[in-house]
Amino acid sequence: MPQGQNSVYVNGSFSEPMTAQHNFNNQYDLSDPHTAMSRYSRVMHKHTKEQMEIATQSARRRSENDGVPSQPSLQTQTSGSTESEL
Repeated sequence: MPQGQNSVYVNGSFSEPMTAQHNFNNQYDLSDPHTAMSRYSRVMHKHTKEQMEIATQSARRRSENDGVPSQPSLQTQTSGSTESEL
């Protein structure tokens, strides 16, 4: 494929740029699919873990700034009557 040309993957009504597929082919050895899959899986696991840590840190900061506990407790209220009086 020429460098200046943008290639697009088309399958029925679905289309997307080919860049991601080409990058995958360049980074992982497709002649050994098991190893390629294993390495890709580790990369994606690390990425997801980092994203979850960032989201958790952000949520903690927001809850600290709100001055509201992250899990509010329920207040117990008593009425003047008991169940047997009803």
